[in-house]
Amino acid sequence: MDIRAAYIEAIKNMINDRTGAQKAPVTDVVINVYGKPYNTAVTLYSLLKESGQWIDKIYFIEERKQPHDAEFDFIKEAFANKLVCYTPRLWLWVRPFRSRWVFQWPAFRKSVRYQWGWEQTNKDFLFITHNDVLYRKDLVGEMLRMAGNNIGIGPVGQCWNCSAHFAGRCTPDTYTNYRPNYADLKTLMKQYPGSREKDYGDVPTKDKPWPLPECRLNEWTALINMKIARQVTMPLGKAVPFGAFFGLDIGTRWFNDVLNMGYSVRNFDISGLADHAWAGSVRSGHAALLKEEEYHFSEKIAKEYMEAELAQKGL
Repeated sequence: MDIRAAYIEAIKNMINDRTGAQKAPVTDVVINVYGKPYNTAVTLYSLLKESGQWIDKIYFIEERKQPHDAEFDFIKEAFANKLVCYTPRLWLWVRPFRSRWVFQWPAFRKSVRYQWGWEQTNKDFLFITHNDVLYRKDLVGEMLRMAGNNIGIGPVGQCWNCSAHFAGRCTPDTYTNYRPNYADLKTLMKQYPGSREKDYGDVPTKDKPWPLPECRLNEWTALINMKIARQVTMPLGKAVPFGAFFGLDIGTRWFNDVLNMGYSVRNFDISGLADHAWAGSVRSGHAALLKEEEYHFSEKIAKEYMEAELAQKGL
């Protein structure tokens, strides 16, 4: 049996084993897919293996353009009706947006990363994942347990780029405590220049210098409380879509919007529970999309991992 046929059998067995024994699932999953079929296969396999008891639908958003002739038919066959597939009309890649009005156009908004699943789910929670994550333990269950009344939970910040981190003023756990005014923040940036300061533009603004420009709920593993987020995020609310590259990076403007509305995001360290970009040589999922050699290396590692997992099951 080849790896793809074995994968299909393994996933169907896992889904069938849970049928009838599963309590009412409390979250859907949304995953955007651009290349990396074997990384994607490992992501969904390990997520179902560790946290499948919490999960109902998986919104599988397959970008209109794909690198290296990537195709995902074996994943779609394996998950069958558990997977809800969608291809956006537009290919937005990681180009930044500068105006909020574009999100009023449904075809554009639903082409934003994760947004189609966001608007489709009827669950109280939505789990967002990259397609290059290895889940080692029940991360979803732990996040659900710790979510509380926060609008979201997951790893916070891009501190490796941030002036406040370099100055020792701020951490993912204390980001709500350090709230400099605009002038103090500009002074700090000059004293401890971040690697992306030249890209900040109007982020931060004088009237809303906090949260800091690099702050966000990192999208590779995030649990969103849709009971709160649905009503305050476009198209129903004023916050830009979670996956919008608006301003500095994906998710930074949504984070800024909802925190300035008074909502809170809880930092959650995923160490030991999940590994992002685990199969790459440089631990950067985006790098694999820019460098062909890195792309094929990470796919090779992911395929070998999946082969070993399936062999243990006798497949």
